[in-house]
Amino acid sequence: QFRETPPPRLSNSGMLTSRRATSALRRCRTPLYASFSSCPDVPKNQNAPPAASEGPAKPKKILSVRASPAQNLRNALEALDEMIEEADRKVEKKYRPNMFAEFKQLNDTEGKVLEGSETLIEVGKAKSVPSLKVDTLDGKQVDVQNFVTNGKATLVLTAFKNYGLDMLPAWRDGFVAAFGDKQGKLDSRVQTVTLNVIEDWYMKLVSGSITRGLQEKTPKELHATTFAHFGRCDEFRTPMALDNSFVGYAHLVDGKGRIRWIAGGPATPKELDRLAKVTKQLLAQSAQHRRR
Repeated sequence: QFRETPPPRLSNSGMLTSRRATSALRRCRTPLYASFSSCPDVPKNQNAPPAASEGPAKPKKILSVRASPAQNLRNALEALDEMIEEADRKVEKKYRPNMFAEFKQLNDTEGKVLEGSETLIEVGKAKSVPSLKVDTLDGKQVDVQNFVTNGKATLVLTAFKNYGLDMLPAWRDGFVAAFGDKQGKLDSRVQTVTLNVIEDWYMKLVSGSITRGLQEKTPKELHATTFAHFGRCDEFRTPMALDNSFVGYAHLVDGKGRIRWIAGGPATPKELDRLAKVTKQLLAQSAQHRRR
């Protein structure tokens, strides 16, 4: 009784067009392109106000309907890598002891683990000397942070082992030669501090003997500015970049306790010249700030 309706005939173009279908597609076009902002055919006259431009912004790689699934996956992975790298840059790398890696670095660099720069570290990038409770060789308890924030330029010399301790006199002698008089008295605008860190827990049992040994090895006039600390101090080592326990370190600290120069390993004539140069620059900057 019922006859099957014959299929519609196709036009010359092979497609059946409809005004309603065309209108619906036009209505869908804007939201579709808005969902995939990387599509090149986004209409220019959209109602959304243009974003304020603050210089050329780096284009972000996002998913696109015109890209293949493999390309979209690559874009997503690259964007993820960029996010991870950005997060790593913001997170401070904390010191973690690794004697094998540190010993390898010592051998690979022949002790010169960090060469002193020709210029000062910019104030905006400089880290501050953290707090660390220590004992002076003349029996007083002080905080390193308080000692280096008294307005003077301070050369902080740090060692963890005897091998590194033997590197420190050359740094101090070169500094005194540049800023001391014939009797070895330093310019009143600068000072030196020597920090001995003994991290092995069992050394606390013989701390008295170690302190007496340091007293015998250190000139008496330097006892008040020579410190000893027994125990781990990872939170102190991290901002100070004390990454190798075998060598001695030299830090130039400004009057506000900011680290403006650093070197690790034995002092070289070139580095001593650089240290003298950057210290003079630091003193000139301090004098200029005081005149303002």
